[in-house]
Amino acid sequence: MYRLIYFMPNITMSVAVAVVFMWLFNADFGLINLYLKEWFGIEGPRWLTDTRFVMPSIAILSIWMGIGGNMVLFLAGLQGISASYYEAAQIDGASKWQQLRHITVPLLSPTTFFVTIMTIIGSFQVFDQSFVMTSGGPAKASYTMVFHIYETAFVDFTFGKSTAAAVTLFIIILSLTLFQMRMSRRWVHYED
Repeated sequence: MYRLIYFMPNITMSVAVAVVFMWLFNADFGLINLYLKEWFGIEGPRWLTDTRFVMPSIAILSIWMGIGGNMVLFLAGLQGISASYYEAAQIDGASKWQQLRHITVPLLSPTTFFVTIMTIIGSFQVFDQSFVMTSGGPAKASYTMVFHIYETAFVDFTFGKSTAAAVTLFIIILSLTLFQMRMSRRWVHYED
């Protein structure tokens, strides 16, 4: 049941979630500002109309939507660690902290590596939330690269510029992924 509850945001339509979060982040009657006022006595910010808060708002929504999938991946990684490692560590007198530090974290590093790469790729491809919640505004503060590709292709009909922007985005994502793969040799440990 808990897995279903945590995974549900991952499979929910992003447009529907964005509409709900527009209501939550509404500066006048949204639940977040209402609770900030009632519980802490502070006036909440204008989440979607202030250039300082619009990207953090979209980031909060994206994290909430993606955390369920990451949780399932980490759960699979934890279940893939053999119990014999922990039994041997207990026999040797290792504490729970030492087991976490020397067994769990190193053997979860391939899962952490995969989740890191997929999360960074996903963060470069944010479109739905920005399009539905703010239309790229205010003052283009939530204007992402994918939003630029969309607007250039389907609003301005300059497909050449749109294609160039898409190729640029691909090169950026590929470069970051290759860099991460190279750096992973230092910290990713595979079970022997």
